[in-house]
Amino acid sequence: MTQSQRKATYGFTGPTAVAIREKLGQGLALAALGGFRGLAANALMLQAHGAWEEQQWVRVRSSLELATLLQPRVAVFWDTASWHLAWNAAVAAERYSGEPSETRRRLEARRWVEAGRSLLERGTKAVPERALLFQRLGDLYWQRLEDYQAAADCYRQAIAKGDAPPYLERFVGYALDKAGDKRGALAYFRELRAQMGTPPNPERRPEVVDREILKLEKELSGQASLKKK
Repeated sequence: MTQSQRKATYGFTGPTAVAIREKLGQGLALAALGGFRGLAANALMLQAHGAWEEQQWVRVRSSLELATLLQPRVAVFWDTASWHLAWNAAVAAERYSGEPSETRRRLEARRWVEAGRSLLERGTKAVPERALLFQRLGDLYWQRLEDYQAAADCYRQAIAKGDAPPYLERFVGYALDKAGDKRGALAYFRELRAQMGTPPNPERRPEVVDREILKLEKELSGQASLKKK
């Protein structure tokens, strides 16, 4: 009963508690293990911000990962952490590190992008009912890894959660088009337009979907004509 009560109060026991004490320092460890995980996590986010201003990326990563450990159900922590790693740290490594080798700069930047992707994937498991982290993972695949098919898959998962912004449903089609799957994109946009009904909800921008359908039809028609020639 005593062990159960301590676990309920502190939230962490055993090796996890030891790791927190070692990494957080005495003050924050007492707060985290004493039931003030939210305050400790907020302090870590402030630490990460300070380290970001000083371009100390290892400190940024350490603070952010600990913050997500303490508050795994707070989606904005995962979102902010991945942004700092996959965008800020990666860009700094590639453009401003002073490393003369372009290959090494790109490899280091890729490591930071992968670190951000890993955080987001863990975040989607920690907060699976929210669209935000699936959307951010799709953005990362699109903007940082140029894997447009994976981006489309993530956007589909985000839409299925029910709280995604209305515009995101169009990004599935955009990503399929970007991936070179024009037929798949056209089929998706046609299905999406059919789902809008009559009259459609203007917030879903049916005119944009109509424009994409016409564009893809023309492109596919042009491709078919070239093949005949």
